[in-house]
Amino acid sequence: MDKQTPENINMEKLTTEMIDKPASLHSPTSGVIHIRRRSASFEDQVDAYVEDDNQSVDSVEEKPEEPKLKKHAYHFFSPEIAHLRRAYIKPLLMVITLIVITQWGFIPLFFGSLWHNPTFTPNLRAFLIDRDGSDLGSTMVSAFMENISGANGVGKHHLGWRVINASTYATNEEVAKAIVEEKAWLAVVVGEGATAKLISARQNGDASYDPQAAVTVYYNQARNEQAAGNYIVPLTTALLNQTLTLYSQRTTAAYFAQAATNATAMNLLAVAPQTVVTPVSYTMINLRPYSTPIAIAVTVVGQIFLIIFAFIVTMANFGLRAQIAPYLTMRSYLLLRCVVPIIAYIPVSFSYTMIDLPFHIPFASKYSYAGGYFVLWIYMWMGMTSLGLATEAMITVLGLHFMPFFLLPLIISNVSVAMVPIDLQPWIYRYGYGFPIYNLGTTIRTIIFNTHSQMGRNAGVVLAWIVLSCFTITTLTYWFESRARAAAAKAEAESKPTSA
Repeated sequence: MDKQTPENINMEKLTTEMIDKPASLHSPTSGVIHIRRRSASFEDQVDAYVEDDNQSVDSVEEKPEEPKLKKHAYHFFSPEIAHLRRAYIKPLLMVITLIVITQWGFIPLFFGSLWHNPTFTPNLRAFLIDRDGSDLGSTMVSAFMENISGANGVGKHHLGWRVINASTYATNEEVAKAIVEEKAWLAVVVGEGATAKLISARQNGDASYDPQAAVTVYYNQARNEQAAGNYIVPLTTALLNQTLTLYSQRTTAAYFAQAATNATAMNLLAVAPQTVVTPVSYTMINLRPYSTPIAIAVTVVGQIFLIIFAFIVTMANFGLRAQIAPYLTMRSYLLLRCVVPIIAYIPVSFSYTMIDLPFHIPFASKYSYAGGYFVLWIYMWMGMTSLGLATEAMITVLGLHFMPFFLLPLIISNVSVAMVPIDLQPWIYRYGYGFPIYNLGTTIRTIIFNTHSQMGRNAGVVLAWIVLSCFTITTLTYWFESRARAAAAKAEAESKPTSA
């Protein structure tokens, strides 16, 4: 018996199928020679059968081809590109929706930081110190207490006045020091013996009498120029002008009523007319002037630039590290995520700080000029690191496309507490004490204007952000990267051919 080969088995099967196939399938119209035609050889019949089956399969598998699109050939609403139009519009609408949600979620936070600031002026502590202990001093105390109670119609538009015993700050130098050290925003001091000096000047015709020595006002403009210019100084001067004007009118009228028939007294008034024209006034002493308006480019607006530069480093690093990440160990990759950005911020922050030099930012107020510059640069670098590493952490979760929706809240939440004092904002904005830009702004004011130093606390807050971001980066990166590497290893194992 002949040995059965696969070819013989297939041929026998094919022959059986041809014999059993209905005659209608082998009609001449089908293009296949009928099995009963004796004139055709067996091989011809097999070829005809295979040809018939191939034609049947081709007729099933053939599909109409999609028309090939031509470049630069269609309008936006052309039906040929409807699928491309849908692929474009749908993501765009999603982005617009996310922008609107972000706007309503965070822009009100910024607007709210500036809304109704005048109603919070009672939170601005101010001192009234009476060294006179006589008529002028008691008049001042009464007027300022009425101002606090709102009895004179000011409502809540007043400072938080506190009457301080003169012995608490024995000299005006101590008062000035207290204002510089931010014990209060402003202090009004009624001069020692002010009432007695006015009476003596009138009685003796003292031409050297200085009405402005009666009251002295100390304030610190550089602590916050917005608060000083819009609230602290205007509210104080308005109250002083009203109080001292009424006092001057009352005492002058009383003096004229008493000395109207005294020719000697009238002659003495001619020698010292200021004792009746402006009997008492005040002197404003700005202990820390905001003498460099361009400083706002560093204290507030410049911090926004700092975030943007750090964000650019984050975006660039995200794309560039993808080519080396697959070849690094997990430990090396985690170090790369944390260390490389920190190193990158060094030249970026140094260059950014150098821009201050041509514009003569006064670095020598607290330190030497060179020392002030380098201290400012160190804090700029720490600030950029704290903000930049926050974006590095979030890009691990959000990815490249959704990072702008984190950048906007980061900027708004930081800037909202840096424009005006937190004392002038609702209680919710107290979170600003723990945010980088508020603390950087405080440090910059200390370096440029020699305001009260809180640089140690400011550095602590910024460093805490850096440590937190490093922890977040390593944790999130390890979580996502370990899963990605496990999935890649599994896919590679499945793609390898198995041995027979």
